[in-house]
Amino acid sequence: MHPVSYSKGIKEIGNIILKSGITPDIINVGGGFPSKYPDLYPQPLENYMEEIKKAVNKLSLPKQPELICEPGRAIVAESGSTIVKIELRKKQSLYINDGTYGSLFDAGFPNFIFPTKVVDTGKDLSRRLTPFNFYGPTCDSMDFMKGPYMLPNNLKEGDYIEIGQLGSYGLTFRTKFNGFYSDDIFEIEDKPIMSVYQNEQDEEYKSNYLVA
Repeated sequence: MHPVSYSKGIKEIGNIILKSGITPDIINVGGGFPSKYPDLYPQPLENYMEEIKKAVNKLSLPKQPELICEPGRAIVAESGSTIVKIELRKKQSLYINDGTYGSLFDAGFPNFIFPTKVVDTGKDLSRRLTPFNFYGPTCDSMDFMKGPYMLPNNLKEGDYIEIGQLGSYGLTFRTKFNGFYSDDIFEIEDKPIMSVYQNEQDEEYKSNYLVA
């Protein structure tokens, strides 16, 4: 997650070029560019670009190769959300209608903590936030999302939650395991829950993104 990882990789490319005597036309600096999550606040993306630029310039190559990258998550993570319904609450466990076999795979196995917010229905919400974990609908022991997901303490059955930053891999990982599958997708114009591109206080920032 640190920009210096790219300069280390590019330095190694320089060693290979030196040993082989061949200057490539293209250098792929790879992926790994971050997005923002509740437990992860990366450096600005500009820092990564500057680190890559400096590292390539240090190679002192006879000709400047074209640089390509695989930005992935940094571009698309905040372009998608999933809306889930609380089917059951048992203390701090919420049983929801999507899970690790649906669009929330990364919430289960790598244990990504995604940003969440309650869908506004006019209900008075507690100002007190409390940690929750999620269980999906499949009755499988791996359909569990540890979190913690910080949400109002007075949530109950029938409330809806938006889970953000699912634009990368969320739709791709969906399965029809145990007969649960949702293919209702809508494009909306709204502000993502979190963004690596804009100051969170910028009320004018909006973008199109998908809600499943």
